[in-house]
Amino acid sequence: MPRPREFDPQAALQAAIQVFWEKGYYDTSVDEVVKHSGVAKYGIYGTFGPKRELFKKVLSQYASDRHQDIQSPIRRPGASLPEIQEFFDKVPHLITQEDYPHGCLMCSTGIEVGLRDPEINAVVKDFFADIAKVLKGCLTQAVQKDELKPQEELDALAIYLTTEFRSALMLARSGHAVQEIQQHLKFALQILS
Repeated sequence: MPRPREFDPQAALQAAIQVFWEKGYYDTSVDEVVKHSGVAKYGIYGTFGPKRELFKKVLSQYASDRHQDIQSPIRRPGASLPEIQEFFDKVPHLITQEDYPHGCLMCSTGIEVGLRDPEINAVVKDFFADIAKVLKGCLTQAVQKDELKPQEELDALAIYLTTEFRSALMLARSGHAVQEIQQHLKFALQILS
């Protein structure tokens, strides 16, 4: 008879996110996840599988979490230019908070693991492609609401904005101050004026 779970899998997954976010994939062991989460090793393996499977679940949960917090303005129904501005205004503060690792787990994973693991690389690419798709929807709404001049290259503009978002994440991960990131994004967003 299988033993009942004695822990909250969601809380354990959030603990695993923190460890992988701070240390990266290769420098994180399952033992560290066990220590950080307080869940026995058999519980981690029984619920999430081996390290690579756990990491894939971590990335999926991380993406879902970012939809709810940092990306929430651009994911509102009918979002347009004001929501894009709100999103980019929030970014510097959220990605440099003292109580969690700076930057972005997806960016760090893309650099650390991306070229070595095509499946993980696809997860990272999909994460940012999804943001570009959402931003394109916002830009389309902005054109329809006359907040933005009609443009033929909305796809390219959405990719540009996503790249600037990624740049801000990388700046945060490398220790740049909030003011520096704000300045970077201020100039990047001039393309929308």
